Amino acid sequence: MTDSASNSDRASQKSDELKALMAIILFLFPILSIVFVGAYGFVIWMIQAFGGVVSH
Repeated sequence: MTDSASNSDRASQKSDELKALMAIILFLFPILSIVFVGAYGFVIWMIQAFGGVVSH
């Protein structure tokens, strides 16, 4: 009986891990990408605002 209970626990844990992975892939990565790109753009904007545009 413990084998079937542990198999059920493993299946439940695997399902939970898959849900967490999908949440990370579908929500966390896109949000972090937008935040990092926005922060990079803001830093460049501030550098140009206070230091002037870099010439070639």
